[in-house]
Amino acid sequence: MSRQPAPRSIRNRLLRAVLGIVALGWLGTVALTVLFIDREMNEGFDEELELVAETTLVALETGADRIVPRLVAVTAKENERLLRIIRPGVPEPQVPWVSPTEDGYFDSMGWRALRRTGDHEVVEVAHNRGWRHKEMAEAAVSLLILVGPVVGLLIWGLMRALARALRPLDALAGAIAGRSPDDLSPVPEAGLPRELHPLAHGLNSYLARIDDLRAIERRFIANAAHELRTPIAAIRARLDLGGGAGAEAALPMLDDLTRRVERLLQLSRSEAGLGLGRGPADLVQVVRLLVEDARRPGVAIRFDDADLERLSLAVDADALAILIRNLLENALEHGTGPVRVVIRPAQAGQGPALMIENPTAQTGFVEEAFRKGPGSRGLGLGLSIVAALAAAMGATVEKSIRAGQARVVVTFGE
Repeated sequence: MSRQPAPRSIRNRLLRAVLGIVALGWLGTVALTVLFIDREMNEGFDEELELVAETTLVALETGADRIVPRLVAVTAKENERLLRIIRPGVPEPQVPWVSPTEDGYFDSMGWRALRRTGDHEVVEVAHNRGWRHKEMAEAAVSLLILVGPVVGLLIWGLMRALARALRPLDALAGAIAGRSPDDLSPVPEAGLPRELHPLAHGLNSYLARIDDLRAIERRFIANAAHELRTPIAAIRARLDLGGGAGAEAALPMLDDLTRRVERLLQLSRSEAGLGLGRGPADLVQVVRLLVEDARRPGVAIRFDDADLERLSLAVDADALAILIRNLLENALEHGTGPVRVVIRPAQAGQGPALMIENPTAQTGFVEEAFRKGPGSRGLGLGLSIVAALAAAMGATVEKSIRAGQARVVVTFGE
């Protein structure tokens, strides 16, 4: 089975795109800056050669024998900059370049030099190109060091601006994710950025269509159940009056049909939220009455009330009774042994709970709704009613099957 690719993040894509553009712009700026620095520094170095050459010629013309001998073959540190004076009748100092015959700038053997001819002497001033490149690199590095904090501040500002721009999208996603499955109210569009309005409007239209469909389904279930109750009751009355073997065989079928109709009505009312008050309801008393009413021959129901005389809940008593009755009937219809009903008082950080447990033919650990057992005549509505009522009460329902034991735990709010 191939692995599904991880969902792509719009935030990360935007951040990478923005940082990529910034990086390209920064690199382009660095390249242009280096070229500019190289040109300007070379012009400055050439001006230095011009200044040294002119100054030397002036000195030679005005200093006579007192100055001229000290200016011959002056060499800078590490052969970075050299000055050569060529005079008639004097051996030429050796230099690491080949001199041209004409005045002007020239490049030879890794040196940038300037040749100037005076009245009697020739002056050559030269810079080592390696030294020039080194000076240019140091200047560029110094500039980049100064620009580095600015670039870092720019990246930080872009990340903050991007996070702030996407904050409404995060808020919208959080509001949708935090909704209950039954919450079909419209998403507030006020205050959203213009780019999110189509998304919110489309989502609200979709929620409205779902709500309409659910309302139609609820009305159909309620109307169908109401329409069936009266003829079923009339048929049962006629069979009771008529008697006979056929009537005795038909009565259990009518009872099953009546129970199904009642569950359809309960499901319709629970999904619509009708008739659900805020209590209080005594959990111990309601469970005790329902356990006594649900007892059947051959099936034991063991009730553990945790030695509580009463346990008050802020829920509607009728809705609580419907929820527990459906759980008991589900256990009796789908189980294979005695049913255990336990009330657990409120604990630290957790509200009171009701547990219903019984053996089952299933094995393994299943988190989904219970499957119908062999020979069960149920329609699977009981757990749907339980889920709808629990959601309306603010309770949670945990269903599990482990080691041949089916268990349902309903935890109520504190």
